[in-house]
Amino acid sequence: MSSGSITRRGQRSWRLKFEAGDRDAATGKRKTRYVTFKGTKRDAQRELIRLLAEVENGTAVDPSKVTVARISPGMG
Repeated sequence: MSSGSITRRGQRSWRLKFEAGDRDAATGKRKTRYVTFKGTKRDAQRELIRLLAEVENGTAVDPSKVTVARISPGMG
């Protein structure tokens, strides 16, 4: 199971850091994700557990900077 960490960013803001699955095939580097969470520390811990479970189950969605318009130029 992957691990992660929680860092306080503001009064009710947290940075969640965790490994996002396998290593990058091209570079061999680990894939690390950062997520900002607003709420209590307890809720941030629950969110980190949920995100880690998604990675473990293979249901995590990899964020991408590619827009839908760029994928399908005929639309819009």
